[in-house]
Amino acid sequence: MTETSLQLDTGNISGFREVLGFSVTEWEPERAVLTAQMTERHLNRNGFVHGGVFVSLLDSASGLSGTYCPVPGNIRRCITISLNTHFMNPVKDGFLEVEARVVSRGRKIFFVEAKITCEGTLIATGQGTFRYVLGGENEEGVPAD
Repeated sequence: MTETSLQLDTGNISGFREVLGFSVTEWEPERAVLTAQMTERHLNRNGFVHGGVFVSLLDSASGLSGTYCPVPGNIRRCITISLNTHFMNPVKDGFLEVEARVVSRGRKIFFVEAKITCEGTLIATGQGTFRYVLGGENEEGVPAD
C-alpha cells in the first residue's frame, strides 16, 4: 500500500508520527514496514539515536501490522499491552527500516515480532502483545471518525 492511499484509508497522520518522521512503506495483512531517516533531532546527549525512538518505531510498526484494513474509509484500532525490546547496536545517523509481523492472533489479542535494521545491520528487536479496541477485531474495521 502506498503512503498516499494509507493517508486516505486512515484519515489521519498523528502528530507523534510527524515528530518521529517515519513513513509507512508497506502495509498488508499481518505485516507493516516503516522507514525513517535519523537526524540530529533523534539523538540523545551522547550523540546516538535515543532508545525511545527505537521503541516508538517498533511499537508503531507492530500495531499497524495487526490492524490492516482493506475497506476504504474504515480503520482498525489497537492498544499496546506489552512490548519487550532488545538493543543490539547504536546508531548515530542513517536510514532505518522497521518490519513487523503478526505471529499469532486471537479474537481480541494479537502477538507481533519486529526488527529495526540500518543499512543491513540489526539495531533492535521487539516482541509485543496488542489488544483490539473500538471494533478493531473486525477485519473490515469501522468507519474512521
